[in-house]
Amino acid sequence: MESLCIFSDPDTMAKKIASQLEKNADQAEKDGRIFTLVLSGGSTCIHLYRAIAEQRFADRIPWHVMHLFWADERSAPPENEESNYRICRSILLDRIVISNSNIHRIRGEEDPILESTRYAKEIQDHMMLREGQANFFDWVFLGVGTDGHTASLFAGDDSLNSSNLCKVAYHPQTSQKRVTLTPLAIRKSNRITYHVIGRGKSDIISKLVFKKSAEKKYPANFILGEWYLDKEAAFNLSPGINRF
Repeated sequence: MESLCIFSDPDTMAKKIASQLEKNADQAEKDGRIFTLVLSGGSTCIHLYRAIAEQRFADRIPWHVMHLFWADERSAPPENEESNYRICRSILLDRIVISNSNIHRIRGEEDPILESTRYAKEIQDHMMLREGQANFFDWVFLGVGTDGHTASLFAGDDSLNSSNLCKVAYHPQTSQKRVTLTPLAIRKSNRITYHVIGRGKSDIISKLVFKKSAEKKYPANFILGEWYLDKEAAFNLSPGINRF
């Protein structure tokens, strides 16, 4: 089982992540290197964005070394309410000082096939700034859906075993087009953290956390990472696990 931590509530978990992000970015600045972070959509990220945007973190994080990428994006323009980028911009980006050149958004307004190719190239080109580091990213934040999907990786999709860095995905119920990083790209990170909240996620969490030896039924099974859960998401788990 991967590392797992349980928190009393979503805000406590979000502030813990924000504190760790500050420390990691500070270390990158001291080392004279950049820090590349991958953000995700979904409801959980709102708590995280709000925590990072708090003055005590926002004013101390060295944003000039931070480069922001996204794990996935819907086929929607950046001002659309469904845009993952819009959510991040309204809660976090509008409240910090960061260069536009450090923000690497997926262009949801573009043709998704062309955009998946362009974004893959942007990731590869970004490696020049990472000066010989083995991985594309320093830290990837991921959520998990009740169906076990993560980013826009859905069960049965050929993206799960793709040799590409980005793919076009289709929501299984709505057929909405999206651009997503593939497991191959996400796994090229120094750290991967699933942050999950809510009792509605407790059933899928118990399946993902304790059944890793089973056949890869759920997309989140394809990407190993640490688990940060609030107590509601961890409702079905053993009480002996580390709790904060």
